[in-house]
Amino acid sequence: MIRSMYSGISGMKNFQTKLDVIGNNIANVNTYGFKKGRVTFKDMVNQTISGASAPTQGRGGTNPKQVGLGSQLASIDTIDTQGSLQTTGRVLDLAIQGDGYLTVAEGTPSGDTFFATSTYYSRAGNLYLNNEGYLVTGTGHYVLATNPENNSLQPIRINGGKIQEIESFSISENGKISFIKSSNQTSIDKARELIGNLAGAAKNLVENPTSKKHLDSLVKLTDELDEMVQAAEKEAQLLKVEADNLVAKAAGGDPRAIAAAADAKNKADAAALEVANIKTFTATLKTSVNDVNTKFTTYQGDKTDANKTAIENAATTALTEANNTSAQITVASDGIADAMDAIDYIHATELGLTKDGDLYTTNFSITVARFSNSGGLQKVGENMYTQTAASGVATYTIPGNDGSGTLVSGSLEMSNVDLSEEFTEMIVAQRGFQANTRIITTSDEILQELVNLKR
Repeated sequence: MIRSMYSGISGMKNFQTKLDVIGNNIANVNTYGFKKGRVTFKDMVNQTISGASAPTQGRGGTNPKQVGLGSQLASIDTIDTQGSLQTTGRVLDLAIQGDGYLTVAEGTPSGDTFFATSTYYSRAGNLYLNNEGYLVTGTGHYVLATNPENNSLQPIRINGGKIQEIESFSISENGKISFIKSSNQTSIDKARELIGNLAGAAKNLVENPTSKKHLDSLVKLTDELDEMVQAAEKEAQLLKVEADNLVAKAAGGDPRAIAAAADAKNKADAAALEVANIKTFTATLKTSVNDVNTKFTTYQGDKTDANKTAIENAATTALTEANNTSAQITVASDGIADAMDAIDYIHATELGLTKDGDLYTTNFSITVARFSNSGGLQKVGENMYTQTAASGVATYTIPGNDGSGTLVSGSLEMSNVDLSEEFTEMIVAQRGFQANTRIITTSDEILQELVNLKR
C-alpha cells in the first residue's frame, strides 16, 4: 500500500468534518444568539527520509527530506463576533450590545437563598416571566442578578411574585428593571367619589325641590357613603396594625429602617384619626338628608309654596354639609395615601426595590458574565455555554461596566452566520473532498498496475 492513499483518507475525513460544521452553521442561521463555528486544519506527522546536514568544507549542506502523511483537525473555533440586532418591541427581549453573556441557572429558589445546581451562559435574550414572577429563559432556566448586599447570584423575582400588580414594565441598558404598580381603589377613594356625586344630587334638589328622582338619588348616595366610611375606617385600622408590625420588625436594626417605620406609623396613626373624624361629618350629613326626606313627604301631602321652600332650604343645608364632609374626606384620603406610600416604601426596600413616587426600580442589575477567552466556552445546546479551563473563570459585572456590553430591551441578537461565506466555504470543502478522492482513485490505479505486472 502507498502513503498517498491514507493521506487522501485523512483529507476526506477532515473536509467531512468541515461540512458538518458548515451544515450546523446554516441550520442555525436564524437561531438567536448563535455563534458560528470554523474549522482549521494542520498537517499530520511527517516521515523523514533523510535528515538535514550542516555545510562542510566542500559541500553546502542539505535540507531534510520528509513525506507528509496527511492532515488533521487543528481546531473547531467558536467565532463570538457581535450579531446584528433585530428589533422586536417586546420588553422582555434583551440583546447584549458588546461583550458578555447572560448568566442563567438551574436550581431551587428558597426564600432569600438560591441553590444553583448548574450555571450556564447565553446570548439568547428571549426571556419570560413565569407564574411565580421569576425571570426565566425560553428553556425555563432562571436569569440571575448579583445581590448588592452579599454579591451572591440570585434569581430575579419581580415585585415579590405579584405580577398582577404590575401595570407597565421596562429594562434599562444597565440591567435595572423598573415598573409601575396598578393602583387599587381604596374605600376612602370610593367615598371621595360618592361625596362628589352626593353634593351634585343635593345641588340638583336645591334647583328642583319637587324632583323625586333627585331625592331618591340623594338618599341612596347617603346610605352608600355611610357604608363606605365604615369600610374606610377598617382599612385605616389595618394600616395602623401593619405600621406597628413594621416598627416592631425594625427595632434594634438598621437606623434607616427604624426611621422609615416610625414615619409610617405616624402617618398611619394620623390617617386613622382623620378617617374617624369623617364619621361626625357623615352623621350630620345623614341628619340633614333625613330632614330633606321629611320635608319632601310633607310637601307630597300638602303641596304649598311654603312646604316647597322648606325642601329647598333643607336641601341647601344638606349641600353645605356635603361640601364640609367632602373637605374632610379629601384630607383623610390624602392621609391614607401618605400612610400607604410610607408603608409601600418599606416593603419595596425589603424586595430590593427603590421607590420614587409610583415608579419602582430594582437595586440589582441583570448580571453579565465576561471571560478571558470567550472562544474557550463549551456549547451545551439550548443556546447555552459552560465555562472551561480554556475560557477561564467568569467575571460577573453590571451591564456597561468593566468593558461589558449594555442591554438593549426590545431587541434580540441574531445569529452571526453569513450565508454567502458559508456557501463559499461549502464549495471549498466540496472541492477539497473531491480532490482527496482523486488521490485515492489515482493511488488505486497505480496499485492496479503493480498487480498487473504478474499475469
